[in-house]
Amino acid sequence: MTLKVVVPAVLGRNEETARRLIEAGCEVVRVPPPAPGAPAGWTGDLIERYFLDADAFLGNFPGRPVTREVLEAAARLRVGASPIIGTEMIDVEAATELGIVIGYGAAPENLLGVAEAVVMLAAALIKRLPAKWQAVRDGAWRLDSPGRMVMNSTIGLVGLGNIGRAVAQRLQGWQCRVLAADPYVSAEAARNLGAELVDLDALLRESDVVSVMVTLTDATRRLIGARELALMKPGSYLINTARGACVDEAALIAALEEGRLAGAAVDTWEREPSDADNPLRRHPGVIATGHNIGHSEEAYEALPILAAENIMRGLRGEEPVCLRNPEALPRWRERLARLGVSPAPSRRV
Repeated sequence: MTLKVVVPAVLGRNEETARRLIEAGCEVVRVPPPAPGAPAGWTGDLIERYFLDADAFLGNFPGRPVTREVLEAAARLRVGASPIIGTEMIDVEAATELGIVIGYGAAPENLLGVAEAVVMLAAALIKRLPAKWQAVRDGAWRLDSPGRMVMNSTIGLVGLGNIGRAVAQRLQGWQCRVLAADPYVSAEAARNLGAELVDLDALLRESDVVSVMVTLTDATRRLIGARELALMKPGSYLINTARGACVDEAALIAALEEGRLAGAAVDTWEREPSDADNPLRRHPGVIATGHNIGHSEEAYEALPILAAENIMRGLRGEEPVCLRNPEALPRWRERLARLGVSPAPSRRV
């Protein structure tokens, strides 16, 4: 039986994923985006047409999050995959309850690219690179206030997951103090990375640079708001390479315009692309990029291959290379058994 994989109509750089799936014998079915003016989301007809007999899907679908309703209707579904790190367009909780594994784009080239960018941005902000660059562009020369050294600065990492750990490792040797706030990490694990585990409020109060590196969940939505920004040291900096919704943009703009923060680096936005008149795009103390600060040609080459492998492994009854919801594995094996698929032995202990 040919296995059906549902993908967006336009895959862009991930077209290589579709090619690999077709070469492996899968039927790749493309879902068109909502027509202009049409409501977003999935209608019953769309679910029936695309997901009722689907074995796998590759998100993300523009304007159409993969909801519980979609997943519940897909009785044959074994695996879904996001081609990027983020999985907020997929109801991972529902997938876990239903026994559907979700792969994601945690390729080393992706994770380490963001980690490199965070270290770069921290140094650029502390050394006042935006103001120095702008001064020369405006016909001036040197600034009276040159910034400070990264050495002896305190860098706060909000989230010590894959990217946060890579940032901590890269800061070793810079002779700065590294703080970390993460409820899922032990103090010993943080120490092994050269970081000191503290609560979020302490991190905000003590850090010269605060870098947000968490996944977007209900708990992390607007994790950094007016209250949290008010706790930060006067003259400190904020970096957001996580998801735009993790930071209250209006509160960040206010903190910058009032001079409480010296600057920020914003790569992810509440609305993407961000509005052209968003003050963060033109603020002199902000390094603004379009959700691509950690991207590289190496990552663009690796991600489509990883996405295809995540899906093919799930279809074969093997765990995806990068698995977002390992807690789904027991129910996934039960689901595979009902579908007549023999799961491979677990790689986890």
